Amino acid sequence: RCLFFFVFFIMCVGERLSLTTDQLLKRPDLVAVDGVLYDIVGLAKAHPGGDLIQASGAADASALFHSMHPGTKPENSKLLQEFIRGEHVRDSKTDPVYAYDTDFAKDVRKSVREVMKGVNWYAPMGFWIRTAVIMALTVVGEWYWMTTGMLMWAMFTGFMHMQIGLSIQHDASHGAISKRPWVNALFAYGIDCIGSSRWIWLQSHIMRHHPYTNHQGLDLDAGSAEPFILFHDYPAASQNRKWYHRFQAFYLHAILAFYGLSMTYNPYYLFRMQHNDTIPNSTTALAKDGFLRQYRAYAVAMRLFFIFRTAVMPWYLCGVNPLIAIPIVPTFTGIFLTFVFVVSHNFEGSEREPAKKCLAKASEAEKKSGDDSTAQDDKIDWYQAQAETSCTYGGMGGMIFTGGLNMQIEHHLFPRMSSWHYPRIQKTVQEVCERHGVRYAYYPTLWDNVISTLKYMNKVGIAQTLAHAQAELS
Repeated sequence: RCLFFFVFFIMCVGERLSLTTDQLLKRPDLVAVDGVLYDIVGLAKAHPGGDLIQASGAADASALFHSMHPGTKPENSKLLQEFIRGEHVRDSKTDPVYAYDTDFAKDVRKSVREVMKGVNWYAPMGFWIRTAVIMALTVVGEWYWMTTGMLMWAMFTGFMHMQIGLSIQHDASHGAISKRPWVNALFAYGIDCIGSSRWIWLQSHIMRHHPYTNHQGLDLDAGSAEPFILFHDYPAASQNRKWYHRFQAFYLHAILAFYGLSMTYNPYYLFRMQHNDTIPNSTTALAKDGFLRQYRAYAVAMRLFFIFRTAVMPWYLCGVNPLIAIPIVPTFTGIFLTFVFVVSHNFEGSEREPAKKCLAKASEAEKKSGDDSTAQDDKIDWYQAQAETSCTYGGMGGMIFTGGLNMQIEHHLFPRMSSWHYPRIQKTVQEVCERHGVRYAYYPTLWDNVISTLKYMNKVGIAQTLAHAQAELS
């Protein structure tokens, strides 16, 4: 009789799993949050994010969950409890484990809520007015580029496409412009209108960059320009360092100018629907059976429409040389985007790999105790990591023209808040950082930030040369 009830129980609730991170990579139907495994396929049917959240499958999405739901504990979510499937066994030596309820985290959330009391966190009227202006000017720019073939209009179009990327789809991708998921989804597809892909952006920016900022190997932005550019400050003897990196501060923006072209004319993205090989193949394979089957057809159609608007029509109507018409708009878009984006996490004093502190503490604790039972207690403050890997420059004017990209500290702490509100909370965030001894990097202007970035890039580039010189002197 007991055996019967046991078998009946197993049939009802299913097998309770226990998976390591490596084992989880082969299970795109599961996602881990704070050491618990959940059925991501079943959750997607009930979650407001729909099928799109399957992109987080086969991975530890703890940091992603807490960044999207600040102050919320997963065990308190009735929805999540319906889809528990087992335990995620994390390795304290290799898996970064963060804390989300430190004194600093609680203070910054509480203080910002007080400043925002009575104010809707989603996009206000000013955001929508700017959106309407951007969309109208984009149509004007594309029309004159198609009908005149003048390079100034190609440049203007590239600038407006940058504005769509930064000021519209960025907030929408974070679910920050409306409480209605379909509104966020609609404007998030704006990135497909400017020659990129919502799915690829989701993988690189939402799933990897925000949860693991500057974590080499997890933050895809941290190594996206290698081997030409090193953002990460590798040890002097690292094989990643090449002789030409000593000059990278001089050619930095020339290389980054190819960003737009690499997004628009990279067939790998469209046919495999993966940002790169660090995205689990299993995740994309699962999604292809549902969401991606429909989305890829849309993505291909939008990419062809983009090429038709920005390359074919200027050639057909005005005789613009195809060698110019094909690359010119995405090149200008890439130049504008990367110029303001690269400064966000690469500057003097930026924390390069915050998780390293966590793993070092865990290792030291293990040595002292003789086992790894205390390792998980030494977690890094995720909110502190976000603040110290980012910087802020300017104020309201910078926010209007960069979609809040100038306030990266505020954005990384509160990605679900509309960027239009960041100037309102900036001083409060800075004061909380000072109270808790958390470094807050602020630059009065974009130019000040650019100078700091170039100095940092030069420091990273010449590290090997300096090490060799010091070795010879000693």
